[in-house]
Amino acid sequence: MLPFFKLIRIQNLFIIAVTQYLFRYAILIPVMNFEHINPMLSHFNFALLVLSTILVAAAGYAINDYFDLRIDRINKNNRNVVGKNFSRRTVIKFHFALNIVAIILGTWVSYKAGSLKLATINIVMATLLWMYSVKYKAYFLVGNMLIAFSTAMTIIVVWLFDTIAINKAGMIIINYSHLLNILIWLFVGFAFVISMIREIIKDVEDFEGDKKVGCSTIPVVIGINKTKYLLIALTSLSVLALSFIDFKVYRTFGLNFPFWYIAVAVVLPFIYLLYTTIKAKEKEDYSFMSRVTKFLMLAGVLSMTFIFLKF
Repeated sequence: MLPFFKLIRIQNLFIIAVTQYLFRYAILIPVMNFEHINPMLSHFNFALLVLSTILVAAAGYAINDYFDLRIDRINKNNRNVVGKNFSRRTVIKFHFALNIVAIILGTWVSYKAGSLKLATINIVMATLLWMYSVKYKAYFLVGNMLIAFSTAMTIIVVWLFDTIAINKAGMIIINYSHLLNILIWLFVGFAFVISMIREIIKDVEDFEGDKKVGCSTIPVVIGINKTKYLLIALTSLSVLALSFIDFKVYRTFGLNFPFWYIAVAVVLPFIYLLYTTIKAKEKEDYSFMSRVTKFLMLAGVLSMTFIFLKF
C-alpha cells in the first residue's frame, strides 16, 4: 500500500482535498449565508466532487511516473516505484482506472449540479495531465504553466459547481459577489504562483536527468544560475504582493487575526524561501526549498479558515 501511496503522491492529494473543502466551507458557503442562499449541492455530492478531483490528480501522478522512468532513474537513484514495486503495465492500468472512476463521479455531480457540461472539466484535466507527461513537460515553460493551471483549477472547480447549482435553482449572489470574486482570484492567484515556483524548483532538482533525455525545461534552456535569478524575482514579487494585500485587507476590514496569521505563517516563510533561494548551491538545497513551498501551499490554504472570523 505504501508504494501505491507514493505513486499517487498521497500527501499532495491531501492538500487538494483540504483546499477544496476549506474553500467551500470557509469561503463560499459563508458568502452564500450572507445572501441567505442555501447551497444546492449536498455534502455527499460535494465529497464525490472532491474525490473525482483527487482521482484525476492521482492518475496524473501515476502517468507522469510511467513516462519519467528514464529520468527518475537518473534523478532519484532508483527510488521510484515504477519498475520496482509496479510494472509499467500495472501503472497504466491504474491511470485509466482512476480516470474512468473520476469521470463517472464528475458526470454524476455535474448532473446533480444541473449542468452536464461541467463533466467535461475532469475529461479536459485528465487529457491535459496525460499530454503534460507525454509531451508538454519537456517544453520550455509550457509544462510549468500547465501544472500551475491545474493547481489553480482545484479552487475554480468548486466555485463553478456550487455557483452553477444555485443559479440553476434560480438564485444568484449579488451583494457579496465583488467580495467573493476578490477572494476567489486571490487564492487562485496564490495557488498558481506558488505552484509555478515549486515546479521551477523541481526542474532544477531534475536538471541532470532532464538534460540527458533532451527536455527543454527552464534550467536546461537558460542554465541553473539564471533560473535561480528567476526564482529570486518570482519569490520577491510574491513577498511584496502578499505583504501589500495583507496590509490592505487589514486596513479595509480590520481583520486582526487573519492579518497576523498571513504575516507569520505565509509571508515570513516566503521570506525564508527567498533567503534559501539566494543561498542555494546544491541539489539538496533545492530539495529543501521544494518542501518549503509545500508548507507554504498548506499554510496559504489554511488561511481560508480565518477570513470570516470577524463576521
